[in-house]
Amino acid sequence: MEVTIEANVSAKEYFDFILSTLQSSLEAENQSEIKKGLTFEKPVSTGFMKTEMCKVKVVDYVYPKIIEMDYISSSQKNSIRYVILSKGNDHCEVTYRELTYDKNHVLKKLSPWSEKQYKKKTEKRMKAVVDFLNKDKN
Repeated sequence: MEVTIEANVSAKEYFDFILSTLQSSLEAENQSEIKKGLTFEKPVSTGFMKTEMCKVKVVDYVYPKIIEMDYISSSQKNSIRYVILSKGNDHCEVTYRELTYDKNHVLKKLSPWSEKQYKKKTEKRMKAVVDFLNKDKN
C-alpha cells in the first residue's frame, strides 16, 4: 500500500517529526543515533488491549529524504518506507509505503475495500502531521 501527499512544510521538518517518533524508543534502549543498520525493540499494539515486543530495524536511511524500517514480530513483518522530496523551502512531497508479510515471508494483501479504507486513514494521519507542524510554527 502506498500513499503520497503534498505537504506545505519543509522536507526536513517532516523528516524530523518521523525521527522524533522513534527517539523515545531509542532512549529506552540507551541509544541515541538513528542510522542504517540500527536495531532496537519496541512494544507494538497487536489488538485490543494487547501489546507485543517487536524488533525494529532501520533498513535504509538518507537524511532528510528516506527512512525505511522493518517491524518484525513473531507473527509478521511490516516494512514501512518514507520518501520525502523537497519541492522548495516550505513544500515537499511525502510518500508512505507499507508492506506486510506473514511469518512465512509471504506478502499479505488487503481486500480492495480494506486497502481503500486504510489508505484514507493513512492519508488523514499524514495530513495531521502537516497540520501539527504548521500549528507548531505559529
